[in-house]
Amino acid sequence: MTTPPSLWEAASQETEGYAFVSDATSQPRWDVPEKIAINVAVAGRAGAVTSPDYPVDIEEYLDAASQVIEAGACGVHIDFTWVTDSTGRRLDKDLPPTEAYGLVLEPLRERFGDSFVANLNVLNGSTFDECLSPARAGQAEVAPCAAGHPEAFVTPAITALREFGVSPEIVIHSSGEVEFAKRRLFDTGLLGPGPTNWIVLYGLPVDVGRTLISGAWANDTKSTATHLFLMVEQIRQLDPQAAITVCNAGRAGLYITTLATMMGLNIRVGLEDSCWKHPNSDELTKSNLELFSRARTIAAELGRLPATADEYRAQVGLPVRG
Repeated sequence: MTTPPSLWEAASQETEGYAFVSDATSQPRWDVPEKIAINVAVAGRAGAVTSPDYPVDIEEYLDAASQVIEAGACGVHIDFTWVTDSTGRRLDKDLPPTEAYGLVLEPLRERFGDSFVANLNVLNGSTFDECLSPARAGQAEVAPCAAGHPEAFVTPAITALREFGVSPEIVIHSSGEVEFAKRRLFDTGLLGPGPTNWIVLYGLPVDVGRTLISGAWANDTKSTATHLFLMVEQIRQLDPQAAITVCNAGRAGLYITTLATMMGLNIRVGLEDSCWKHPNSDELTKSNLELFSRARTIAAELGRLPATADEYRAQVGLPVRG
């Protein structure tokens, strides 16, 4: 055994061999997934802001969805809520959900097959069965369902979605809704084993004191980051393996997309939730394709590549179709 040096000898040896930094290879690679699922919510209804270029007609939904799928989006979110088309039809009221979705999905499936995941809103309808009809009909693969919506709807809706083979996407608008999810979905055993699927949508203003969703005020970079880190940490406490998607939303959209990509999460972009190009200007984004292309570029610069539809399906517990 080699005799160790005295304190002063060791100090002298250390000083002689002094280097400001250690070998760079001592830093391990960060645990950030290479693949990122980028979904696009194509509805042209970002708050009260409208543009002639934003999709409101069925044909415009179809064109916007086709463009982003061709560019590499793994899925599209189709939602007709509060959308009035150019003929004056309320697409969420004047057409049955399965008919309206079919007008978009059938041409997309004919053209792109299973190379995209269909994420459909199942909140509109005069009855519970009508709301869930797109899931029952096999049109939806993923369907959002907010933990903070009335429990009388949320519990049977999530149960039905799972019975229909649809991945329930638990929508979180604030940290309080994570607690709702814990109490309503996890403590009750409603969500069984397997990966859970979450989507965080925050940073949008609400218009009354109490709504079906509660907002999280994000008015600068610090508040935007603080809210997101908190909500993600709380979700991970419930399911360490959860698949988490974060929406670009409101003025903070670009910053949220960048931060979520850095955090190793999935992202959803689109004109449904954000129209501002930058949080510090009034310049508008022109199209869903522009939002997707920018998100894809940000991901590439941060060392991440767009996931395929089947890679995303595997993340959220759906059978692959390829």
